[in-house]
Amino acid sequence: MISARLHYEIKSNLKADQSALKAEREKKSSGYYDLVDSQVALLGEIETFAKKTAGFDAIVAVGIGGSSLGAKAADRFLRHLPQRNNRKLIFLENGDPIALSAELDKINLHRSFIFIISKSGSTIETISIFKLLLSKLGKSALDSSCADQFAFITDEGSPLDKLGHNNSVSRFHIPKSVGGRFSALSAVGLAPLKLVGYDIEKMLEGAQATRDDFFKDDPLSISAKSSFIASCDKSVNALFAYSNSFEEFVKWYVQLWGESLGKLDKQKKRVGFTPTGLIGSVDQHSFLQLIMEGPLDKTITFIKVRDFKRNLSIPSISLTGLEKNDYVNNQSFEKLINAQADATLQAVKSAGAPCDELAIDRLDEYHLGGLFIYFELLTSLVGVKLGVNTYDQPGVELGKQILEKTLGGKGQ
Repeated sequence: MISARLHYEIKSNLKADQSALKAEREKKSSGYYDLVDSQVALLGEIETFAKKTAGFDAIVAVGIGGSSLGAKAADRFLRHLPQRNNRKLIFLENGDPIALSAELDKINLHRSFIFIISKSGSTIETISIFKLLLSKLGKSALDSSCADQFAFITDEGSPLDKLGHNNSVSRFHIPKSVGGRFSALSAVGLAPLKLVGYDIEKMLEGAQATRDDFFKDDPLSISAKSSFIASCDKSVNALFAYSNSFEEFVKWYVQLWGESLGKLDKQKKRVGFTPTGLIGSVDQHSFLQLIMEGPLDKTITFIKVRDFKRNLSIPSISLTGLEKNDYVNNQSFEKLINAQADATLQAVKSAGAPCDELAIDRLDEYHLGGLFIYFELLTSLVGVKLGVNTYDQPGVELGKQILEKTLGGKGQ
């Protein structure tokens, strides 16, 4: 179960908001709304595919941005679960030669199954790393001797899709109407996660429940929250999550929020909010000072976990000179970290910063699916209220064109 509480008051029109997103859903402005329904056939396909890859020791996912952040967030969120198999899920994203070399030194490529993930089928970082892997496998091109070691996840008809078709490589297609940053619950996330043992059916169930709840009566107050954020004078949104398991999730949120909402509106005015991801209680010792006494330009969402499923308590030990800390002796670390979240929220609230909180029962697939769709719905609604196209990213194209021209391509 996910619950929400807003620590500010705002009037919202739930029926109007539901109608706005229903209209987007019907027009297929973005297909993420229906991924939880349309992926039923995909689940069977992935199940069969997973059996064919049983002989590999590791799973490598090559992608960047929306092609990696969702799966990476899920793997970090879920890796503590006992049902996870012993395979490593390794992400190759950035063209940093030091990072690439370090990751490749850990991998036996000949015992690894490799996903090449690119919606466009031509992402420069992804295709460059793909070429590097082929070279490391002793290949100068993709051929039948290594085709069974790869799968491509891309748009149907993309250059990568055509390459896979011509070389008998397994392919999974991303629905045309689903952008990369909204694709965590498509094959982009589901296929790699299934191969390392996660329950992807539960992820979809959690997402479906949260989506259906919104279109019914919105118990998580997504409509009210979006109304406040879109109308307030705050320019920064901070996601303050109290568990290390959210380390990659907050990065996924930063992309979702930044690339979806930082736009020119219909009047060509620059709009949007700067997202930042924080981990409690670690960032209480750094970023919190800025929230408390810096500019009041931020809204903060706190996330807590009710049950960590770990019985770990603070020992009853008294250390000379540190007796003032003994008040926490015999109390659980779970109680400590959630008390820190509550205390920080109250402090932030008293400083005048608008805040809200989410609480989840457990760190599992069901709740992760719910969180994915919660933030996607929230993003879509804020985009509607700002009057922007939530699903494009024209601002990133110029840099790509300059890069291509700089490195000898044609550019545009």
